Amino acid sequence: MTPVFPADEYDRRLAALRATLKAQELDAVVVHTPENICYLSGHATPGYYTYQCLVVTAGGDVAVLTRQTETVNARATTHLERIVGFADSADPVQATADLLAELAPGATAVGLETRSWFLPPESYGRLSGLLESAGARVRPIDAALAAARLVKSPAEIEQIRAAARSTDAGMLAAAEAAVPGASERTVAAAAFQGMIASGSEYFGMEPFVASGPRAGTIHASWSDRVIGENEPVLLEMSATVGRYNAPLMHTVWTGELTGEAAEMAVACAAARDAALAHVVPGGSPAEAHAACRAAIAEAGLAHTYRKRSGYSVGIGFAPDWGEGHLLSLGETEEKRFARDMVVHVVPTLRIEGMAGIGLSATVLITEDGHEVLTSCPVGPGR
Repeated sequence: MTPVFPADEYDRRLAALRATLKAQELDAVVVHTPENICYLSGHATPGYYTYQCLVVTAGGDVAVLTRQTETVNARATTHLERIVGFADSADPVQATADLLAELAPGATAVGLETRSWFLPPESYGRLSGLLESAGARVRPIDAALAAARLVKSPAEIEQIRAAARSTDAGMLAAAEAAVPGASERTVAAAAFQGMIASGSEYFGMEPFVASGPRAGTIHASWSDRVIGENEPVLLEMSATVGRYNAPLMHTVWTGELTGEAAEMAVACAAARDAALAHVVPGGSPAEAHAACRAAIAEAGLAHTYRKRSGYSVGIGFAPDWGEGHLLSLGETEEKRFARDMVVHVVPTLRIEGMAGIGLSATVLITEDGHEVLTSCPVGPGR
C-alpha cells in the first residue's frame, strides 16, 4: 500500500490549512474526522472506529496519533515522518494533549472540530479542558476544513473518475441481473462483484437493492425477495477508489410499469434533468432543488418527494459516501456551484409500500457547464 497522491499534493493542502491557521491566529489544529485526516495526510484505515487524530501546527509540524497497531497503516498511507502510537491501555485524549504540547509548546489558541462524530462530547470536553488548563483557547475549525475539501484538485478528479468507472461496472452488472425470478440478494452480489473486480476498495456505504413495494422505503437494501414481473427495481451504489466516491442511483424494470409507478418514472427523469440545468458554475444549489421539486409537482407527485435533491461527493468512509455537510441541493443552501466541484444529483420518488423510482447522476462542474460521470446503459425499461 502506498499513498494515493504524491507528497506535493498533500503539501499543498497542508500549506493552505496553515495559511488559514495564521489568518485565524491559531497555533495548531487537531483533526478527528476520518475524511479530513485522509484529505490532509492520506491516512486511511478501516480502524477509524477507534481514536485517531491529526495534529497540524502553524509552524509546520504535522503528526498522526493513532493506536500502536494502526501505525503500520499510517506509515503505508502517508508521507509523514511523525507517526505516534498509543497503547490500547493508554488514554488517547491525554496523549493528544501531550503531543500538542510537544509540537506547539506554549500554544495559546487551538482549533478543534465541534461537529465531528469521532470526537464525542466526553472526549471533546476532556481535550478542551486539558488544552485550556495549559493556556490555550479552543476554537472551532469545522468551516475551514469543509471549505478546503469542496473544490476538487485535478488529482482528486482522477480518483473520482476511476470510482465512477467502477460504479458504472457494478451498476451494469446489477441491472443485468435484476430480472423477474432473481432475488435481490443475487442482484446485490452482482453489484459487489462488478465494483470490486473493476477496482473498488471497501465502500463508504453498501449498495442498495429494493424491488417492488420495498423500493418505497428509503435506504432499503437487499433481501431474499424475488423480483416479479412489471415492477421497478431501485439500485443505488458507489464504488470507492483512493477513498473517493461517485454514486449512481438507477431504476430498471422488465415489462411495463403502470399507474403511479409509471408516472413517477417519467417525473423522476424530468426532475433530474431540471436540476442538472442549474448545476453550472455560479449556479444555485437551492434553485436546482427548487427546479427538481417543481418538475415533480407539475406531474402531480409532490407527495412522493420528501428530501434534498443532491449533495457534494468526494472522500468517504462508512457510514456515508457523500459530503452533504459540505454542500447540499436543498432550500437552505447558500453556497454556489463552482468549477471542479463534484455533486450527486439524485431525485427519488417513493410511495411507502408501493414503489420507488430513482434516477441520478454524479457530475463534475466544468468551466461552462457540467460533465456527467456516472451512467447505466441498461434500462430503465428493458
